[in-house]
Amino acid sequence: MTRVTGPALSLDASGTLGGVMTFSKWKGQNYVRLRVDPYNPKSPYQTGVRDTMTFAQFYFKSSEYVTDEQKTWWNTYAEGTGKSGANRFTAAFMAANYDSATGTYIYSNVPNPA
Repeated sequence: MTRVTGPALSLDASGTLGGVMTFSKWKGQNYVRLRVDPYNPKSPYQTGVRDTMTFAQFYFKSSEYVTDEQKTWWNTYAEGTGKSGANRFTAAFMAANYDSATGTYIYSNVPNPA
C-alpha cells in the first residue's frame, strides 16, 4: 500500500474523487485505492439464502419456537467449535429448510436438539 502525504492538496482526505479514487485512513495512515463497486447478487438463489438465514435468527431468538433449555443445548453443542449456539442452530436450520434446487425457503421444521 502506498503511503500518502497531503492527499488531494490537504492534510487529510476521505471519500471518492471522480468515481475513480477513494481516499481513506487506516490506523492513522492515509491511503488511496481504486474505487470498487461491491458485488451484491440479487439472484433468486442468494435471496433465498438470505431469507432463510433471517428466518433462522428469528426462530432462534423467539422463545415461542426455541425454548431457553434448547438454547442452552445449542450453546453447549457449540462449545469448543469457535461458533455460537446461534451459528450451529442456523446451520441446522438452513439444512432443514432451504431447497437448493429451487433456491427458495421451504419451512419444514425448527431443528430440535437431539
